[in-house]
Amino acid sequence: MILPRTFNPDPAAQPYQADPASTHRVKFDARVDFTNGGYVEAKDFLLDIEGDSIAPERLAEMIVSAMNLLRAGPVTITAMRVVQRGEHQDAVKVL
Repeated sequence: MILPRTFNPDPAAQPYQADPASTHRVKFDARVDFTNGGYVEAKDFLLDIEGDSIAPERLAEMIVSAMNLLRAGPVTITAMRVVQRGEHQDAVKVL
C-alpha cells in the first residue's frame, strides 16, 4: 500500500468500538481536516482491530468515530502498520 492517501469516511460507517481483548492494533499517523476549517493530527496513535489486518478506508472511518470528530472532512493516512498487542509501548503500565 502506498501512503499517504486521503479518504472521505462514510458518515454511516459502523462505529468504532475499542476491544481490550483484541490481539492486534493498528498504529498510525493521520490528519483529519474539518469541513469548517482547521485540522487535528495523530502520531503513533493506536486503535484495536479485529483480526490482523485492516483496510485504510476502514481505518479512516474508525479514526473519525473513535475521536468523535464532528464536521470531519477528508482523512489523510500517512503511515499505518498492524502490531500485536504488547509489541509496543502501550504494554507499559504507568502508576
